[in-house]
Amino acid sequence: MPKLPRLTLLLLLIGAPCARAPAAERPAQPPNIVFILIDDMPWFGTPVRMSPDLPESAMAFRHMPNVEKLAAQGMTFRNAYAAAGMCGPSRCSIQTGMMTARHLYSGNGSFGEKTNGTVEYLSRGQDAARPLLQPEPQGNLRFPSIGDLCKSAGYATAHFGKWHLYGGGPAKHGYDESDGDTDNKTSRPDDPPDDPKLMFSITRRSVDFIERHVKAGRPFFVQVSHYATHARYQATKKTRERYEKNPVFAKIAHPRDRQNAILGAAMVEDLDTTIGQLLQTLDTLGLTENTYVVFTADNGYRTWNESHDPLRGAKWWLWENAIRVPLIVRGPGIPAASRSIVNVVGYDFLPTFADLAGATARLGPNIDGVSFKRLLFGGQPTEPDLTRPLYFHYPHYRVAPPASALIVGDTKLMHWYEWPDQRFVYDLTRDLGEKHNVAAADPARTAQLQRQLMDGLKTAGAYFPKPNPNADPKAKRYDPANLADQGESGDPEAAGADAPPAGAKKHGQAKKKS
Repeated sequence: MPKLPRLTLLLLLIGAPCARAPAAERPAQPPNIVFILIDDMPWFGTPVRMSPDLPESAMAFRHMPNVEKLAAQGMTFRNAYAAAGMCGPSRCSIQTGMMTARHLYSGNGSFGEKTNGTVEYLSRGQDAARPLLQPEPQGNLRFPSIGDLCKSAGYATAHFGKWHLYGGGPAKHGYDESDGDTDNKTSRPDDPPDDPKLMFSITRRSVDFIERHVKAGRPFFVQVSHYATHARYQATKKTRERYEKNPVFAKIAHPRDRQNAILGAAMVEDLDTTIGQLLQTLDTLGLTENTYVVFTADNGYRTWNESHDPLRGAKWWLWENAIRVPLIVRGPGIPAASRSIVNVVGYDFLPTFADLAGATARLGPNIDGVSFKRLLFGGQPTEPDLTRPLYFHYPHYRVAPPASALIVGDTKLMHWYEWPDQRFVYDLTRDLGEKHNVAAADPARTAQLQRQLMDGLKTAGAYFPKPNPNADPKAKRYDPANLADQGESGDPEAAGADAPPAGAKKHGQAKKKS
């Protein structure tokens, strides 16, 4: 056999490593992630039953075929929780993987960079007379985010819509593209009639982002962070008119409440239309088989659902109506029409996304969440899965009084700081509405749960309310043992058609008796 010239041989050796490897040997493209976060949606806020045996875990009169499609093709979680009963703290937990007791953004409001982790106790104005002195709420994202993690793993990152985390906005937290440092005020009552709650324009920017990065060959993470279904409901005229003809709403006696339910249902159908646009984009671009789509809410909400009233409380509280949320996930490896009964919480998203992206090694310290990727892939729940403690901490006064909660399996302990020596325990298997306090049935177990709650919060670095030496002895304390006092104080950010139901009382606020 004749020898090859030395130069030819050298060129062949240099070129050999560049030859295209067989498909089976090439590394798989990292999966894309589309994270759809809805604002203020009840656990039962879609036509998909979060619990298949409970009609009250869905709204049968709402039309959301695309969310139903996600459920048919993916996994629905019965016991998904927001990390807090209102948006800012919950969103901070989603981004950081931390419970509110650790990141300290545990109360809502406009704070920004002036809150840097240094906490003072408030004692002026209304706080001067309250039974407890509350720690100053923090309102600033100060820790690495989902955007930081995904960007470090080579992902193109975007956050469109509501941010409400201050800290300089998404651009300072790993997001290549965003709408800026947005909050509830960004969506206004005068949003364009063909773009209610800006949901269609948010979706158009998300679609454009996806299309551009597919062409560039980069995996992407995009958070589609809707202003819907927050207060000041909006819907397109066509959708609203269709619901106005639906006889189901004739059951509602009060005109304002009826209009509220109609407008809310229409808004949700418009929202579902935008979700369909995202899903169609993934199909058209051939991305469906390599993209995880997550649908959930930042917190729960109390709203009309025909004759059903399954959960106690309202937004801002730590009752189930505030923290139990819908969760549906579709993507490669997830069995179609599957369900999970394992408890998961908002601070699990960061480690789960890291796991799906193969970036677990990039997680920082002090992460409270755990990945539920194994559950998504059909793995059987283990004992640690079923008995893992979930922590909730709201040490402030605004709508709700200071409280903390611990959920272990189907057992929930509530601690009300105005009642430090009383215990409130609920069996969520039999009592999802939290009507029957079973703390006295097993005192040893109750004491153990109380220790577990306090030890976990202290370990995380939580701040706690403390006795007010100048408290007004006539100041009213919310009574969690009074079932008529279910926390129906309404949303302080609501106005107009979506105000609290007619006749609702503002329960639970620490006020002076008249």
